[in-house]
Amino acid sequence: MKIIKQIYKSKIKKNFLNLIDENLKKDSHLIKSSNLWGKNLHKKNDNIPEGFEKKFNYGDGVDTHIEKVIQEFDLEIKYGNFLEIGCGPGIDLRYVIKNFKFSNIFAVDIGESIYDLSLLKKFSNIFFCRCDCSYLPFTDNSFDLIYSFGVFHHTKSFKISILEARRVLKKNGILIFYNYKKHINFFKRFAIFIEKILLKMFRKLSFNQLKFICYIISPFILLLFSYPAQFLKILGSKKIYKSFPLWWGRTPFNIIGDLTDRLGAPKNERFSKKEMYEILEINQFKNIEIKEVRDGLFCKVSK
Repeated sequence: MKIIKQIYKSKIKKNFLNLIDENLKKDSHLIKSSNLWGKNLHKKNDNIPEGFEKKFNYGDGVDTHIEKVIQEFDLEIKYGNFLEIGCGPGIDLRYVIKNFKFSNIFAVDIGESIYDLSLLKKFSNIFFCRCDCSYLPFTDNSFDLIYSFGVFHHTKSFKISILEARRVLKKNGILIFYNYKKHINFFKRFAIFIEKILLKMFRKLSFNQLKFICYIISPFILLLFSYPAQFLKILGSKKIYKSFPLWWGRTPFNIIGDLTDRLGAPKNERFSKKEMYEILEINQFKNIEIKEVRDGLFCKVSK
């Protein structure tokens, strides 16, 4: 497997490589990221003990993130080597398998649940690696298409992460990713202001402590944002109601996942469209395309 760095070949177990355990205790950012997305939010249906298949029982690419990004850019690449950075529970991978014919598919994530994915029959032809995306275990110029949704803005260094993605991207290869954006909308700016305060307050909490507090504050979040949005929806203000944070919320259970994700993250980094363009240009990406969507930026670049 030429794509994997020579130094790591001896550590590979079937289609899985783990590079996190030995470094986890040394890095508080990695610990928090792993606890949030690896042990908790990326685990589905943990109360079902029968097997891994039921834990990750999703449709074959129904309303997936990658489908939306591909449609935004009318992407046509269907062959070569593919890498997903931050595969989570494998929802987007299901879409890739069904709709593309890549020569090789690779997926990395910081969470330990990625090992569960590597055991599933449907993913038997995918190579998985548990690692920090700021240090990928792949050789230079390996991938034709790299995809990442909502990962780079949570890393310790956005710049290091995208440069590492650029390193393993082939010349003229394509990187597509989603990142949080800075908002002009008053309600979302207000919500981000609250988020920054709560992030500082909750920084040292364990995941279980954080989730408990999120349940306590969720009724107030519903009253501040979700219910006013639902009221505007009833009145017919289709565009306005979606400008509210967590506009879909009706009960704490509707918003607890997103609330925990936002308030438990070690970092939430946002850029304006102009700032993102300048960062990508300075870091020598070509053919830069950035599209603003409701909550962030869809970015498409090449090397």
